[in-house]
Amino acid sequence: MATVLCSRPISWRLPGNKNAMLNFALLLTYNKRTTCFPGRSNIIMISVILPVYNEAAHIATVLDCLAASQVPNLEVIVVDDASTDDTAQICSRYSVTLLRRPENGGPARCRNAGAAASHGELLLFLDADIQFDPELLPRIMTHLDAHPHLAGALTLTAPEPLNPSFAGRFVALQDYLRYTHICAQGHRSWSYITTRFGLLKREVFEEVGGFNESLRAAAYEDLEFCARMSERHQLALDPDWLVRHHFPDTLWKMLRRLHVNARGVMSFPRAMRRKVSAPFTRDRNARILLALSWLLGACGFFAPPLWIGAALCQLGALRQVWWLPRGFYRHEGLLFAVKGWLVYNATLVPFATGVARGVADTVRRRVI
Repeated sequence: MATVLCSRPISWRLPGNKNAMLNFALLLTYNKRTTCFPGRSNIIMISVILPVYNEAAHIATVLDCLAASQVPNLEVIVVDDASTDDTAQICSRYSVTLLRRPENGGPARCRNAGAAASHGELLLFLDADIQFDPELLPRIMTHLDAHPHLAGALTLTAPEPLNPSFAGRFVALQDYLRYTHICAQGHRSWSYITTRFGLLKREVFEEVGGFNESLRAAAYEDLEFCARMSERHQLALDPDWLVRHHFPDTLWKMLRRLHVNARGVMSFPRAMRRKVSAPFTRDRNARILLALSWLLGACGFFAPPLWIGAALCQLGALRQVWWLPRGFYRHEGLLFAVKGWLVYNATLVPFATGVARGVADTVRRRVI
């Protein structure tokens, strides 16, 4: 990692601190930890793009995490998507640029607006309801210093969510186990960005064309963006880069989100669908086996020997995604592992209905 003294003023964010001695000490710390890409004479600027909508309960946490990160030349742009709570008032207490939109337009439009107003060579996309270690961003920047060919970095969901409900724990742990399994297979870069905490070079963002603003809901706009991004743009992936997140706190909300995502992905062209689903082939195989298991189980009421086939399909699905129940057991115990596997079975319903609605939408557009 190259270490230099900054040749231009360093901006730092320490909300509410007026102690000049502490600020001076922090400035010395920044100078010691300043990073730049090899061959650069100046510190690169990072622009944080943070869309918010009625996030008064969470926004202070993520802004405090940014303030504690001690990263120089950090510009924070908060795009308020016409919030009706105290989100804007809370943001005004921090050293951020606050953009207030007159009407709600969705996170894709907010991210594009924030990127357009930013000045950094790197764009850091964040969700408002996350929490992360202050050392996370410096560690990522150190990695990018050593690997300048990478287009950015993506992070993983921590196994412990910020909301402790069963649904939140299930989603967080499932995401964590899925991506750590990908890392364990030797994948340390991916043409994909997680917008809950994802770092991307501005030139790549502009080449892709930004987020699709016709996708108003906070659902699959990041998948659609990644599907358009060229495979030559690889983002660093490390199992130790973890972010805690708020997830749906009920199973109904979780299943509804899965339905929306499945329906949206079916609207992608085939090549784009293939790209976003490529790392999850075994996951797909497991769901096919589970669907066959339930079909054989239902038919077993008329022909009981089919129940043997249903059980074998369940075992086949377990073999495809063995890392999931094993991880449930290691992190949360036997009872959670059993409940988690049953919920994994239940996710077949929103996937199936989402795919069916997506196919119907595609047919309808072609006919019209």
